Amino acid sequence: MRRTLAASLVIITIASCAPTRFVKPLAKKQQAVNLSLGGALIKYSKLTIPMPFVTATYGYGIDSTLTGFGSLNLTSLLAGNAQVELGLTKQLLHQKGVWPGFSITPVANIIYRNKDASKLYPQVDINAFWEYNHKRNFFYLGVSNWFELAGKRAHDQQQEHRWIFSPMIGETFVRKKWDYNIELKIIAPNIANNSNVVGYKTPFGTHGAFGIYLGCTRKF
Repeated sequence: MRRTLAASLVIITIASCAPTRFVKPLAKKQQAVNLSLGGALIKYSKLTIPMPFVTATYGYGIDSTLTGFGSLNLTSLLAGNAQVELGLTKQLLHQKGVWPGFSITPVANIIYRNKDASKLYPQVDINAFWEYNHKRNFFYLGVSNWFELAGKRAHDQQQEHRWIFSPMIGETFVRKKWDYNIELKIIAPNIANNSNVVGYKTPFGTHGAFGIYLGCTRKF
């Protein structure tokens, strides 16, 4: 049972291999291209390193409170797996003094290798963010929520975890044409991590994983 749950964590850490795409929407008709690097911390020889996942994202400002985006995991593609994200970021509330702005991001995560190996994970991210330094930077807190649609796991076992959550904290440095981002994430703390496939390095004991992500965005 524990090995099956650990295998589920491997799938989620591989799928959830990037930071939040857009915490704040782009300006109306603004476009952006993002490249992110990082993943869950793992043991590699005598070192502790993040999984080296690289993801490319394109975003478009539909209006001042709504941005659409699509992402492609380049590392997975090199391994023969097509991993795509399609989503929207909607700003629900604007910041007022010490009260943060809020946004919600529904996403469809599609993982495809062949007709017998494909997966769809619906995802909803919720973020609170605080702008400072004349809106040149912002700090955010959030939680990413993944939902398992399949009722059965491998070997026809009952699916125990239909909701997989990952709290996160991040900082974005805003410039005229470029944004730079760092995000820390606690990945799936409700799933056991005692996997024989991946040696996770995490301060959270036998559950979950700890992820670090870096990103840069070019706006035009």
